[in-house]
Amino acid sequence: MKKNSIPLFIGVLVSFIAIWLVNDYFLVDQCLDNGGSFNYSKGLCLLANGEIKTSALGKYLIAIYFFMGILISLFVSFSIRKIFKIAQ
Repeated sequence: MKKNSIPLFIGVLVSFIAIWLVNDYFLVDQCLDNGGSFNYSKGLCLLANGEIKTSALGKYLIAIYFFMGILISLFVSFSIRKIFKIAQ
């Protein structure tokens, strides 16, 4: 791996972790707070009364994750390059 691509690789890893944590917060934690159980294989929130709860942001989550991933990846990559003075 070239020295130039290491900061970008680290940025992508950090963005994946951030997306995973945000996904847990938006979907799983809100489901559990409402007294439901989250079905990970189907990505559904099953409430105690048998209802299936969907997130209000469900339609927009993919776009949010996409832009969040790009912005975090670029920010981390540029920060690492600036801190360690790695040329592009």
